[in-house]
Amino acid sequence: MTKILSPGAACVIPETLSGLPVTDLGDKALAQTGVEEVFLPRTLRRLGRYCFYGCERLSHIHFYGGPLETGGGFLTACGCLRELTVHMDPSERSALRDFVTEASGRLLVHYLLPGPDGEEHEAARLLFPVYYDEAVENTPARITVSNIHGTGQKYRYCFEDKRVRFDKYDRLFVYETAEESVTAAAEIAVSRLMYPHGLWAEARSAYGDFLKEHRMEVFLDSLGKMEVFKWLMAHGPDGEPGSLADGLTREETETLLLEASRRKMGEISGMLMEFKYHKFPEKKKKFEF
Repeated sequence: MTKILSPGAACVIPETLSGLPVTDLGDKALAQTGVEEVFLPRTLRRLGRYCFYGCERLSHIHFYGGPLETGGGFLTACGCLRELTVHMDPSERSALRDFVTEASGRLLVHYLLPGPDGEEHEAARLLFPVYYDEAVENTPARITVSNIHGTGQKYRYCFEDKRVRFDKYDRLFVYETAEESVTAAAEIAVSRLMYPHGLWAEARSAYGDFLKEHRMEVFLDSLGKMEVFKWLMAHGPDGEPGSLADGLTREETETLLLEASRRKMGEISGMLMEFKYHKFPEKKKKFEF
């Protein structure tokens, strides 16, 4: 397929055309179009150079694991790209590394695997933080020094033999907590505990300890994320059934309830009110005559 002229907001590239498999998306095939979401076919084996060049609205790409060659600059000037969904096969080899290294912005990866019944499920959810390269010129010495800001570059080296090295990914959390905000680190911790494929015991403990230490900030940030808030209310810091909320004080619970009410979040307000009722029951008044 050499060129797609009017892809629309959501572009689904077929697996076959005229009875033949679509294996190659040509150079600049979707360049400078208004496409926002792209679904690549299972049959694809090559993405051409500058394939998505200048797709300023592109925010989400879906693709399959297995052999996929990517051309140089295929994600150049795609500043809005924020999500990747990769449909893995049992070998767990893919071109994911090429995608995340080509884009320096914050990327959320939905890592899907087939289950025992053959149905796909989200096994892991990986956040690759933003990073940027700053060049500082030393004019008298006639040299330029390059400084990397952000932990994102470190996270993009967690691959080996086209597979994600989850152990390497999880070991980088100590840098995330030191260099980035609490909310950014908490998002990585919660995502790994919610979808724990490849999560080892030591990393699980480190993520849990961080959530316990910053419990209130984590809950405040989760108010706008219903899926995360429900998970936090139903699971302990180790990811097992329980509730991270059990460590909240009455004052913290009331603060969360007021904030949820201010944002007009009815369902979350109801959950917090029920939690407060059971955790901090009102003492019955007694009168003596």
